[in-house]
Order: sequence, then structure tokens, then C-alpha cells
Amino acid sequence: MPDRYQKTICSKVSLNGVGLHTGINSTLNIKPAKNNSGLIFKRLDLKNNPTVPADVDHVIATNRGTMLEQNGVRIHTVEHVLAALRGLGIDNATIELSGPEPPIMDGSALPFVQAIKRVGIIDQSAIQDVFKVTEPIQFSDSENGIEIYILPADQFKITFFMDYDLPNFGLQYVSIENVESEFVKEIAPARTFGLLSEVTRLKQNGLIKGGGLENAVIIVDKKVDKKERNILSKLFGLNTQLVFNNGDILNSEALRFENEPVRHKVLDLVGDMALLSKPIVGHIVAIRSGHSVNIKLVKKIKQKMDI
Repeated sequence: MPDRYQKTICSKVSLNGVGLHTGINSTLNIKPAKNNSGLIFKRLDLKNNPTVPADVDHVIATNRGTMLEQNGVRIHTVEHVLAALRGLGIDNATIELSGPEPPIMDGSALPFVQAIKRVGIIDQSAIQDVFKVTEPIQFSDSENGIEIYILPADQFKITFFMDYDLPNFGLQYVSIENVESEFVKEIAPARTFGLLSEVTRLKQNGLIKGGGLENAVIIVDKKVDKKERNILSKLFGLNTQLVFNNGDILNSEALRFENEPVRHKVLDLVGDMALLSKPIVGHIVAIRSGHSVNIKLVKKIKQKMDI
């Protein structure tokens, strides 16, 4: 494939909002960066403004999101903003934060994409170095029916399968033939999602402090009786008279895609792949994968890159 130049953002963009897990309001600035800088987070709220590179070696947790840490400095839930940057082909940028977590915005990558596209993207003088997959690389968790692998291909492709035993949310499948050209329209708008049974438990335990119907699709996977409706009223401000069945969503906004959940899984995967120092040319096939398994594949790919 012909040489391509590295890219950065033309000028600073700023977004503000609450973090999904911490519930802390923060401002995020994305700023241009020099050739070969990579993607780097900077904490403006801490002394000396410490930085944390967006590198898989700094991943310390993958429970409900990907968390980075360097020298005791943590950045929570990095995947959505990283997906926006990698999906738009940006190699170099500084991501400034006034808190420990990027704002969740609407639960998708679209607000970040829109902000970046408003100011534009510019070619730099350095050649973009890519890693072209030449042989299959895989990770399997047979006990849980999870598998992910990457195959040789001429461009960055993703095929993803997921399955919930629920009406309207059974087997979901999506194939993105060219992530670079399809990201903005087909992946970026897909919102994060959760099952009602899990979300209710997490909220009641003081977790996902910034999560709500404005930034996540919540799928009904349990019986919603009068007692449960009262709980939902307290947690999400829902009318106690509303009736929900298995496979419904709590949100008043309809799904943006019929298969929005699996498309968000692709979004998360693009964000996790941004933790490599180079864009990838290859075809990822994922079956029921999540952040933990994504990162295991990313680490295997990095081992091949470093040989």
C-alpha cells in the first residue's frame, strides 16, 4: 500500500460533561501534537500535569471500561475518545483532562467525532507507520465461548458477533469492511449499553455514578413489577406506570441502529486497538468479546510488532 502521512487535529477542541464511572464533571481538550507523539492523556488537575500514554502497557483494568495508569496517575474509560481519534485516522494528539475520566457525553464516540471534524484534520510531515498482519493472531476463552482473532487483509476490517438470550437482542452481527471509511456513519453513533439487572445493581452499589438514560441504552432483561418500577423511578426518574417487557429498552430515544449494541462493541474494540503505537491492517473477527479479551489480543499483536 502507498505511504501515508501521519495526521493530527488542526486546532484545539473542548468538551465538557460527567464521567460514566466516577460521576465527576470534567473538561476534555484535544490538541494538536507533533510528529511521532502518539496519543497522550494529560491530567490538568494534578500537580505538574502528569501524562499517561495511550499504550496497552499502561492498561491496569478492563472491568466495564479500559483504564490506564502511569506512576500512580489514572485515566478511566478511555475507549470512546480513543475510538474517535483512531477511527478518524489521527496519529498524534494530546488529550487534556481536568479530572480522572473523559466525559461520557451521549455514550457514543459521535460528540468527539463531530468536534474534531468541525476544526479539521491535517497531514503532517512524517510517514505513518502501520502494522500489516501477515499471519493469524488469536485469543480464545473457550470456557465462556469468547474468541477473537485477526487475519491478514488489505485494510482494517472488523466482524463482530454477540448473543443475548432476549427478544429483540438475540444474535447480533455486524461487518465493517473498511473501518476508516465507515467509522463516522456506521460505528461512532452507537451508544454504550447495559442490561437492566446489572445496571440496577451497579447504581444501587454507588457505581457507574454518571450513568443514565441520556448516555446509555438500558435493555430490560428481567421482570419489571411494581416494586421494580418504583426502583427505576428513583434511579432514572421513570414514570411508575410504565410497563416494560423482556427485550424492551428503558430509553425514550429509539435505537440508532437495529443492532446498535454490537456496533458499540465494535466502537469499544476500535478504541482498544488505539492502544497500539501503529494503525493495523488486518481483519478482526470477534465473538462475544469485551475489553478484557480485546486487550489480550492487543498485547499479542504488540508482541508481534516488537519482534
